[in-house]
Amino acid sequence: MKYQPKISIVTPSFNQGKYLEQTLDSILTQDYPHKELIVVDGGSTDQSVEILKKYDKHLTWWVSEPDQGQAHAINKGLKHATGDIFNWINSDDYLEPDALSAIAEAFQDRNTQVACGFTHCYYEETGETSHTYRMGVKESVAKTIFNFEMNQPGTFYSMNCIRELGGINESLRYVFDDELWFRYLTMYGLDHIHLTDQLMAHFRLHSTSKSVAEGHMKFRAEIDAIFEHMIRELHFPEYVQEIWQERNRSDSYEHGKWLYNFMDTEEFLAHFADECQYKLYRRFKYEEARTCCDLVKNHRTWTDKRQFWSLYAKLFLVNQDLLNKLRGVRNG
Repeated sequence: MKYQPKISIVTPSFNQGKYLEQTLDSILTQDYPHKELIVVDGGSTDQSVEILKKYDKHLTWWVSEPDQGQAHAINKGLKHATGDIFNWINSDDYLEPDALSAIAEAFQDRNTQVACGFTHCYYEETGETSHTYRMGVKESVAKTIFNFEMNQPGTFYSMNCIRELGGINESLRYVFDDELWFRYLTMYGLDHIHLTDQLMAHFRLHSTSKSVAEGHMKFRAEIDAIFEHMIRELHFPEYVQEIWQERNRSDSYEHGKWLYNFMDTEEFLAHFADECQYKLYRRFKYEEARTCCDLVKNHRTWTDKRQFWSLYAKLFLVNQDLLNKLRGVRNG
């Protein structure tokens, strides 16, 4: 391996002393020499501080003091990071052996900005596997964003990209990893993403983790808030904005750095048009529904639903033969 980049890992933690030592060991015992580990503890009252003192000489920097949440803790750690590659590993997750060597190998191509490997997700209580997956990269930026396959522990970014993107969005509690990924995709596209089949990390599902304890709907609300922001920033038609505002009412999440540079504006609009067209039709807003249908038809990958062609027929008054021809053109 000619190029041996330095890999910086930040571990945010709060009262996870039960798992913390396994996390630290999984990183520090990696058979890759050019690494640094930074731990940002939020003022834990369990055994975490004793563990950190035990590992003190192996850590680049650590602190235990109250913070403003997980995203804030990661950004605090970033200020002390000096590596070429970055990721955070939460204190209840852990790396697979040889993960960092695989990441360094992925970055041998100097065009690589993000390396995506697999993460194994499992239930602590039973040891049963939930799923093993990788970032859901599709054929376009829009489809990748709407694919909802977020694998943060197995995804390592170029530090230059992280700096240029401004770090982690501290206004979010649940989906700051998604939002970072969205910003990366809209700024840089898909060309510099390296996909590897290597298993990188293990994600533990347990009763006190946010993913389990705080519920799917809170994650969903923040994602919807991001999409609502995208709609406004792209100046989508008012009827699209109105429908999404009715659905979400989540403006409270919109502060901090929400910086995007959209590459597939029309494809984004086609996705939201697909969401809106039926509601507009039911409200007798036929002209707006026709506009949405045209957008969806022009981006035919959004038109997998059989309902779409039925609605298209009603709105454009096409006969069944013509409808079948349209379907044939699409399928062909």
